[in-house]
Amino acid sequence: MTSKPNKPIMLFDCKTSQSVIGREKFLQAFEKILDHGAYCQGPETRELDAKLAEYCGTKHCSTCGSGTDALTLALMAWGVKPGDAVFVSSFTFVSSAEAPVLLGATPIFVDSDPDTYNMDPKDLQRAIDEVKKEGKLNLKAVIPVDIFGSPCQYDEIIKIAHDNGMKVLSDSCQSFGSVYKGKKSCSIADMSATSFYPTKPLGGYGDGGAAFSNTDEEDALVQSCRVHGMSPEDHYDNVRLGMTGRMNTFQAAVLLQKLTVLDQELKDRFRVASRYDNELSSYFGKQKILDGCRSAYALYTIHCNDRDELMSFLKENGIPCGAYYPRPVNKQTAYAEWNTRSLPVCENLSKTALSIPMTPYLDDEDLDYIISKMNEFAAKKMDKAA
Repeated sequence: MTSKPNKPIMLFDCKTSQSVIGREKFLQAFEKILDHGAYCQGPETRELDAKLAEYCGTKHCSTCGSGTDALTLALMAWGVKPGDAVFVSSFTFVSSAEAPVLLGATPIFVDSDPDTYNMDPKDLQRAIDEVKKEGKLNLKAVIPVDIFGSPCQYDEIIKIAHDNGMKVLSDSCQSFGSVYKGKKSCSIADMSATSFYPTKPLGGYGDGGAAFSNTDEEDALVQSCRVHGMSPEDHYDNVRLGMTGRMNTFQAAVLLQKLTVLDQELKDRFRVASRYDNELSSYFGKQKILDGCRSAYALYTIHCNDRDELMSFLKENGIPCGAYYPRPVNKQTAYAEWNTRSLPVCENLSKTALSIPMTPYLDDEDLDYIISKMNEFAAKKMDKAA
């Protein structure tokens, strides 16, 4: 029997990279900011914008205060407003539905694919047909989410959206560093949004986000809207409605350092995922990664009919885990009025999906123990069923 490691196992690891990069590099970067005094959108944020755009292969990147800000700013750039329909995933965090609602638009919830957990293109088409038949809303945008870091079926989703006169905003908040058929995350859809919350693949030391675009007009609108709709010519003339969405310079300095180890951390996330893929019992359903794609593995997520029992078993044995997401967005209190469609796959995943430890700093001892305990649970269940 594999023994439990002496050190605690972590579901997320937001700290170890400090020692890998060198804590003194962060302190030196902070001292530089204290010296120049530009604490919001200082030179470090502009440097980060350029490096992120180069990394992803987009013309523009504009950093902002959070992933939710990035989603909202992109929709503002497209003029999303009351009377617009925005098609969103429901098996995900609330932000992709929250952003259109904040602008007065109507979220139309779309079911998930049972294998990838991402937006189901077939149900997207059904949802569009339903809205068109009703004839009350203007078809405006689709926001698919790369759930747990795994890219959506973009070819199909983009074609369906464009055929119906809509744009696609990729919610890449969990998938920075992933690859879809040779294209890096944030370069695939019409616009993209990502998050730098500490648990993300490129995680800062607080909230942060970025909106990506390939047109000068969209990026200029994002930059205006993130500072109250400010005119670039007259900073005291706000020419459109906006918000406070700036990134603070200290956060940019952190992300510049974290970016130096991102590719190695992604390789190590893939190493962890490969062991889970190859060694976990077939009793557990595993999220399917599309052919020609690479997940960023913000989380490694399985599905299991005994999810809650498995969760208790793992926690009793010192293995952290989490039910992401135990309540679909369409079932949450604030979104009840838009819960108009049947989403059976989404609702089943909310009862069966479980995320297990996924950090680039899990070692073989950690993985041996996690895998052995999960397989022990599976063996008992399979023996009982037999």
